[in-house]
Formats: sequence, C-alpha cells, structure tokens
Amino acid sequence: MISQAIMRLERHRQAIKWLVYGLLFINLSVYVMEDWQSFSRSNTFTLITLAAAFATSLDTSAWFGLLVVFEIETYRQQLYQRPPVRLLLNGLRWACFGVLAHTLMVYSLDLLAVINAPTPLVSSLCMLPMAENYYLFNQQYQLITHSSCQNLSLIPGPLYSPEPNVFVDGRGLSIARVQAAISVIECAAWLLAGFAIAAQAYLKRRAQYSALVTVGLEKITHYSYLAIIACALTWAWYGHFLYTYDSLLWLGGFAMIEANLSAWESYLRQKRRQTRF
Repeated sequence: MISQAIMRLERHRQAIKWLVYGLLFINLSVYVMEDWQSFSRSNTFTLITLAAAFATSLDTSAWFGLLVVFEIETYRQQLYQRPPVRLLLNGLRWACFGVLAHTLMVYSLDLLAVINAPTPLVSSLCMLPMAENYYLFNQQYQLITHSSCQNLSLIPGPLYSPEPNVFVDGRGLSIARVQAAISVIECAAWLLAGFAIAAQAYLKRRAQYSALVTVGLEKITHYSYLAIIACALTWAWYGHFLYTYDSLLWLGGFAMIEANLSAWESYLRQKRRQTRF
C-alpha cells in the first residue's frame, strides 16, 4: 500500500508542484499588498526605503527565481547544459541570492532597531501630535488619534519607538524583538538550505562528490528545514497563520526540488553501474 501511494505521488508530482507554485503566487500578492501598506507609512521615499519596505515581496520573488533555476538544473539537465541557458540561469541564481542576502541584512537591521529602541520624551500616546503616528502590537499598526489613544490598553511603563513614527509599550516591544529574531533566523535558514541545494546540484553535475559530502549537505538542508519549521510554529503561536502556512508551503516546494535531486542521484548510480559492467 505504501509503495503504491509513493508511486501515485510520483506520478502526480509535476501537477502538485504547479499547484504549490500557484498557491505561493497568491501568497506573494498578499505580501505585496502588506508591504505597500508598510511603505505608505514612510515619510521618506527613496530607493533604500522602497527596498526595505518591500523586503518580504523581494524575498519571495527571489525564491521563485531560485525555484526556477533549481527546477531546470535538477530536472532538465540537458536544457541547463546549453551555454546560453546556463549563463542566464547562473546570473539569475546569483541575483536572487543577492536579493536574499539584502533581505537578511534588512531583517538584521530591524532586529537591531527593536533591541535598541529609544524611549521618546512623551509618556503617553495622547501626548503625541496626531499626525501619522502609529501604535504597534504583534505586527498590527493602528493609527493614533484622539479617540484611539485613550482606548489602547497599554501596560504601565515607558513607551518605545522602534521605527520612525511608530510607538510600542513594553509588552509590544518584547513581541517585536522575538518576531524580529524569528525573521532573521528563518531568512538565514532558507539561505543556508538554498546554498546547500545549489552545492549538491553543482557537485552532481561535475561528478565531484562523495557519499560523506552528500550526506553532509543533506543534513545542512534538513537542519535548516527544522529551524524553519520552528519559526513557522512560533508565527502560529502569535496568530500569524499566513506566515506559518507560507513557510510550510515553501518547504513543500523545496521538497519537490529534493525529489529531483534524489531521482538524479538514482540515475547517476545506475549510470555508474552500467559503466562498471
């Protein structure tokens, strides 16, 4: 029964893959809208602030690009071997890794910002000028007005300002610090998994690998997945189920790439046996 189920899954793997890609595209659209709301709160409109505000959208788009590269590299090797295609895909690969490295830098700066969040001179949100100031709690931004500042249930203590025109209390700051750390860990884990998969494909293509190296790269990938799952569960703990769903969906997409690598490895083993005999 189990073997039949595996064969059935393998038969429909391409259909499942495109279903996953379609769902990921929907998620990308949601992130673009969220990032646009974040950018609209900024008072400065520069290329740097634009890139920082759309970090999540750029990050997701870069992963789409890497999935395209990995899919062609691990499933359509003959197409990848064509010099123009290989040159184009390698350029796309490094461009995507560059975007992802930028995302990690943005998340790291966000973490430093919430760790070192300054305390404004005001002790109450109602003392702030009622002009484009926001109260932040658990990734939710609420415009501070004369009525809302009195209805917000803040814990006693000082206010903090982790972003320009954004204010939190001590409880909100603790949550923001945890979530900023999660973003850094998750982004770093994805990058590590991406590099490990790229290394596996490179070594297989050149037949320059050993079982020890293969197992080591697979362990790096799988440990990265465990870190990503832990981050996804933490997002769920805070009620951000879209982030949890998105992470698990991306893991499904990368499972398809790993299936390509396994099939490629089986092909290479069979080829080596035929060469021996």
